[in-house]
Amino acid sequence: MILLSKITVCIDPGHGGKDPGAVKGKRCEKDDTLRLALRVGKVLKANGLNVIYTRTTDRYDSPSKKAQIANKNKADYFISIHRNSTGNGTANGAEVLVYATGGVRVEIAKSIQKLFAKHGFNDRGVKARPKLTVLKKTTMPAVLCEVGFISNDKDSKLFDDKLIKIGDCIAKGFMDAVGLKFRSLPTILKSK
Repeated sequence: MILLSKITVCIDPGHGGKDPGAVKGKRCEKDDTLRLALRVGKVLKANGLNVIYTRTTDRYDSPSKKAQIANKNKADYFISIHRNSTGNGTANGAEVLVYATGGVRVEIAKSIQKLFAKHGFNDRGVKARPKLTVLKKTTMPAVLCEVGFISNDKDSKLFDDKLIKIGDCIAKGFMDAVGLKFRSLPTILKSK
């Protein structure tokens, strides 16, 4: 039997502080990632997991520092949350990035990606990105979720309209992949 409280997930809201990430108008990636990361953490905590964050406010840490936070706290898993962007605004969809294909990180990525597609995002798949610092320097299985394109109005509307469902996609996708039973927050609250 797996003791859920012994499993620590480090959640990384991409960018922050002086680094806004992708920007469209007044919308900044750093704000979207923080909103979604806090939701994912709330759901994972309610499911009995231990959650730490690389940030919970609008603060900047380098990608290396974010990896160090996860490593120092001996996290068992690392989930980084981002939004994509292109100059012309036509690209859309969600994808999950991993350091290399193979292992539990790919199972987590596939499980999350499948749920993103089910909830309306164009399926851009799971891709290896070995040069991304937060994937390269973390010592635990790590994934980086690109939750739609901030440069695409349809993706941003989907992000806003389904923020809670998207948070559940990440939490459930992760828990399903590592063999843990997921319960939605409303279900947990009803049972108390």
